Amino acid sequence: MLMHKIPVNILLLALLGIVFVAFYVNAEESNQQVELSLQDCISLALKSNLNIRIQNLNPQIQDSILLMTKGRYDPSLSFNINTSSSEGKSVSQKTNAQSFGFGIKDPIITGGEYGISLNSSRSDSDSISQSLNPAYRSGTVFSISQPLMEGFGIGLNRIPIIIAKNNKDISTLRLKSQLIKNLTDVQNTYWELVFAIENLKVQELALKQAQDLLNLNIKLKENDKASLSDILQAQSAVASREADVLSAKDAIKDAEDKLKRITNIIQDESQWEISIIPTDTPISEEISVDIQDSIALALEKRPEYLQAKLDVENSDLTVKLAKNQKLPIIDLDGSLSLNGLGDKFSEPYSQVGKAENRTWTAGIALRMPLGGKSDNGYLKKSQLEKEQKLLALKDQEQQVIADVRSAVRQLDTGIKRIQATTKAEEFARQVLATEEKKYSLGLSTSYNLLQFQANLATATKNRLRAVIDYRKSVVNLYQSQGVTLDRLNIAFEE
Repeated sequence: MLMHKIPVNILLLALLGIVFVAFYVNAEESNQQVELSLQDCISLALKSNLNIRIQNLNPQIQDSILLMTKGRYDPSLSFNINTSSSEGKSVSQKTNAQSFGFGIKDPIITGGEYGISLNSSRSDSDSISQSLNPAYRSGTVFSISQPLMEGFGIGLNRIPIIIAKNNKDISTLRLKSQLIKNLTDVQNTYWELVFAIENLKVQELALKQAQDLLNLNIKLKENDKASLSDILQAQSAVASREADVLSAKDAIKDAEDKLKRITNIIQDESQWEISIIPTDTPISEEISVDIQDSIALALEKRPEYLQAKLDVENSDLTVKLAKNQKLPIIDLDGSLSLNGLGDKFSEPYSQVGKAENRTWTAGIALRMPLGGKSDNGYLKKSQLEKEQKLLALKDQEQQVIADVRSAVRQLDTGIKRIQATTKAEEFARQVLATEEKKYSLGLSTSYNLLQFQANLATATKNRLRAVIDYRKSVVNLYQSQGVTLDRLNIAFEE
């Protein structure tokens, strides 16, 4: 199973690996940092993610099983050669014999089998009763066997091949589902890292504002223009915001580690300490989506739903096999033998060619198990499994619809959140600017100023959160529709 990326192909992925190693070398020399775009992370995940590499083997395994299943209709060739010698004590007699033969058998798609075999032998004896000495024998046998009830039919005998092909398709869909899941995770983790870095800037600014106010209050206290309470309030705010900065730094490291793990780009332990600097910024353009069109698209593209449909098809085919196995075994057998005998090597072959000595047989063999517990149990099991697969298909359909509806709602809400939080941030900034002027005139308190600083930090964080959540909601929408690979211009080659 190959995944070709446009414009990134296998060669470019290999080059990307080389470039990434170079990044790491440079990172060692430049404060342990490496710049990565979202496209870089996606390409690295395609190339190196262990879950993807594991799932990538399953279609190949199922392809081998399909080949094995088709092999049941391969012809088989047989060959034998024998020599023997017998000697009796009661009567002075010694016989020597040599024989060889070969044949071919070929299964028929209707469930039967035909065969052709050629046999030849030579014998000599010191017995006076043997009229031909040496005696050469030759025979050609044409045979055919065809079940008339159990095991009969082209459609029935193709069922194992169809099931094997469906299983291969199922493993391919599982690989596709794993790809979508991992690439969705890569994108969302990348944007979480972007948020964590931007949030650190917000918290550092809030800390600086509190520190500046503390320094100002200390100077004002020297001139009796600020109270001890003003200083304590500012010190408390500084300590609190230092804790916020530490938490923000932890969030960055958590996001970096997750991104490193899901892209599998760590080559040795020292590389865990390298910082990732995202080069992409989130775009929050409004996307219009029709929910019914999205549901229809998801039911057409979602690999989990398509897999459930194939599971139902396989279970239905298994029920057909189980019903057929309850039928009596009635086999029609027939053969035609052309034989030859002579005292010269070529003589029996001449007789076979002229069909001078012919023997034919025809018959019907019947076998019927008494009780039928095994076949009845297999049929019941198959029917219950089919019912189970139908319920699973319905459940998967409902899950797909619920996923799409949720994703569309998040998208609709997301753009409104961006608009609302942007206004809230602007108002908070204006309020803080007004309060700073009032404080400089002695018309406000440290408590009020610190509160409005915190309000602005919260408003800015909320806007960043809304922007990132909207970007993630777009990613999640594409996942719910099953079109992640299409949107990333990744061609999935089966």
